[in-house]
Amino acid sequence: MPVHSPQFMPRATRFRPLTPLAAAAFGSVLLVLSGCGASNDAAKLTRELLTMPKEEAYARGEGLVKKKKYETGRQYLRFVAENYANDPIGRQAALRLADSFFDEKTQLGYLEAGVRYKDFRNRYPSHPKSDYALFRLAQCSDRQAERPDREQTNTRLAATSYRELIINFPDSPYGTEARARLGVMRNLLAEHEYLVGHFYLKRRAWRAAKGRMDVILAAYPEYVGLDKVLYEAGVLEGKMGNGGEARSLWERLQKDYPSSPLVKKVPAPLATAPALVRAAGG
Repeated sequence: MPVHSPQFMPRATRFRPLTPLAAAAFGSVLLVLSGCGASNDAAKLTRELLTMPKEEAYARGEGLVKKKKYETGRQYLRFVAENYANDPIGRQAALRLADSFFDEKTQLGYLEAGVRYKDFRNRYPSHPKSDYALFRLAQCSDRQAERPDREQTNTRLAATSYRELIINFPDSPYGTEARARLGVMRNLLAEHEYLVGHFYLKRRAWRAAKGRMDVILAAYPEYVGLDKVLYEAGVLEGKMGNGGEARSLWERLQKDYPSSPLVKKVPAPLATAPALVRAAGG
């Protein structure tokens, strides 16, 4: 029997007329449910959404997603979020809806959650949980961060969001973890720069390699592999005939990382540019 049959419609006195936004949200629910082929379930959920209080609808959706019944639970949460967008419970439903995708712990889930956290912050910038939404947004990109030998789009997005949280919400309870994860993201970015620079070095593209090493020295002084950057940056300067710069870099290596095995590869004494070139393998 069609969902819109009078037999299935509640009396007009039991609910308020739907706003255009609510009607659109309700229509999307019907489309999703009709595709499932479960007409009885669809009719039941239709009646519930039209008649139950918003608090009950939220609680029902919350309970379902906690049980990992995501698809059904999201119908309740989505209806509340879209029909009561300016109500506190509607905003909470929007945030919980984003959480439901994050909780799936899949690549597609993180993508969808990230879009929803970003939208939440744009819609409700002064919301008390804006810092939470920003932290989760950072985590979505963090969980999708690439290996250092790959393009670092998600790593950069995560670092940007963590940094924004630290700056804009200095007292946030998520600040400590955000600082720790920002350090991890920055280390990945620095490692990426190093791998590209090392690639150019091996192919004797001195200037291209130097550009990458210079970026690390200027932007990522906390990089855990800075000793190898200092050593190879010195090699590059030697290859390019810049003996003074090479000596300066290698002296810094000796001073800051005396236990690094690369110190043994530094020429002694650091005297002439030809000696530096020979030590660098020239």
